[in-house]
Amino acid sequence: MRRLAAVLMGSFVLAYVLPSMSAMAQSTTEPATQANAPAQAKRPAKAEWTSPTAPVDKPTTAPETDASTQPTPPPELPAAETATPDGLRAAQAISSEPAPKVPDESEELLAIDRAFAESLIANGPLKSYGALMSSEGVLHDASGSSPAGAAGAQARFSTFPDDVTLDRSPESAMAAGGSGSSWGRYVIRRGDNQLSLGRYVTVWRREAGGWLIVTELAAGRAGPQAAPAAGPLPRRPPSAATRPPATTAPN
Repeated sequence: MRRLAAVLMGSFVLAYVLPSMSAMAQSTTEPATQANAPAQAKRPAKAEWTSPTAPVDKPTTAPETDASTQPTPPPELPAAETATPDGLRAAQAISSEPAPKVPDESEELLAIDRAFAESLIANGPLKSYGALMSSEGVLHDASGSSPAGAAGAQARFSTFPDDVTLDRSPESAMAAGGSGSSWGRYVIRRGDNQLSLGRYVTVWRREAGGWLIVTELAAGRAGPQAAPAAGPLPRRPPSAATRPPATTAPN
């Protein structure tokens, strides 16, 4: 009987305590959920992206510019012309500016030699060579070498006959950096008679007085119409020493 009474008493206690504990648990959890509810309600709704229904208008007119300051585009060649090598070269010539012309010293020196040839006919070799000899210039031929400078022209042509002409025919020239050379043919004439003919090479240098002769080598032979009665030719320059006779070594 006592055990049955104890069991009944325990059942009554559990029936009374369990409902109260569950009520207390609900009272502690409800405020927390209620406190979190406003925070969740404050979140803004996520906006949804939609594509525009019409394109954005863009300005169709370009800003005004001064035509005088704009570069002129090169003319366009037809595709058929640019496909050929000649057309490509023409397109490059049109689209690029011409390079400034650099003075050609070879052409300049050839013009100087041609003017010198005209002076030989008009003024004679003595004055012409004397005006263009460098202070270090020397003239060479088969007979020897002349003194340097204007004295070389005096030694070579002081006895040159007045009725004899030195006809110089320049052929070409090559020069760069203020020095160069020219070459060609020459003929010594008395009237229509060719007394001597040959070739020459002249070395020039640009100095304070212009292009001047540094050295010249002339080599020729007697002309087919030369004759003893034609008169004397230019004498050997005094600087050309006579070779001593050959001697045999003693045994």
